[in-house]
Amino acid sequence: MDRLDQILANKQTSSSVQGEWYAIQWTPDIASKETLNIGVAYKDSLGEVSIKMLDYFDRIACLYSKNMIFQLELACEVSRSLILKKGLAQELTHQIKCDLRGFAQGKTAADVVEQLYDSVITLGKKVRTHQPRSFSSVSRDSLYNNLRVLLKQNLSLDYSKHVPENPYETIAKQHEIYLPYRKNNGVATLATAAYADIQRVKCNLFEGYRDLDVATQHHKPKSSAFFLLLPGDELKKDKQIEIENELDKFTWHLNQHNIKVHSHVSQESLGEDISNWCLSAA
Repeated sequence: MDRLDQILANKQTSSSVQGEWYAIQWTPDIASKETLNIGVAYKDSLGEVSIKMLDYFDRIACLYSKNMIFQLELACEVSRSLILKKGLAQELTHQIKCDLRGFAQGKTAADVVEQLYDSVITLGKKVRTHQPRSFSSVSRDSLYNNLRVLLKQNLSLDYSKHVPENPYETIAKQHEIYLPYRKNNGVATLATAAYADIQRVKCNLFEGYRDLDVATQHHKPKSSAFFLLLPGDELKKDKQIEIENELDKFTWHLNQHNIKVHSHVSQESLGEDISNWCLSAA
């Protein structure tokens, strides 16, 4: 709670951003009215919204059953989509709401969101297992928020031209695709392979490719890019090899469709690569 108290403090001269934060809440059963925190959102003084939704769902099975995992994943996806489309409305659906909690500040919006998430999203605390080395996964929400800070510095006045306020785009009124980065005649998506679960990695890769495939058919861009965060050395060697083999096949497949995969272990390097792509002519 010390970190939570710190970012909620009304006076902190070292802070760079100030704003209001929200707990994203879900009621699984309307009859029981039990409410769970499934994400956090932060709206800074300029109106820019940062979100981090739950992406670890094992603990919900302890409260309900394994069948509830799918429902929780769906609730998180719906919450993210509605917030980006409609804003932080008090009631997004009958079962999902944005609960305004008050003032928060910190060095960056990404830092505030991460600390709030760690403090109030109990379902996000992973079940401890005995591992010789500690590995922490990186969700796409966290990666996107962190990269946004880097891209604002690198792109400066061109930031809004290349990074739309809403990273999602609806095509033909039915396909919602994730395209966080744009340039003249170019589209790009973002994904993370920084997970120990190979099935999660495969799912992230497939979703990213699907979005680029739909975007390519609709926009017919000259340049399509897939930006990917790789797991670090903390991941067990056998898991690294498994993911690397999957990435080799994935990269080969996308190359056949003229889509370049830009992959980095470092978020800073990935941000530099995205900035260079945005500013390049081709």
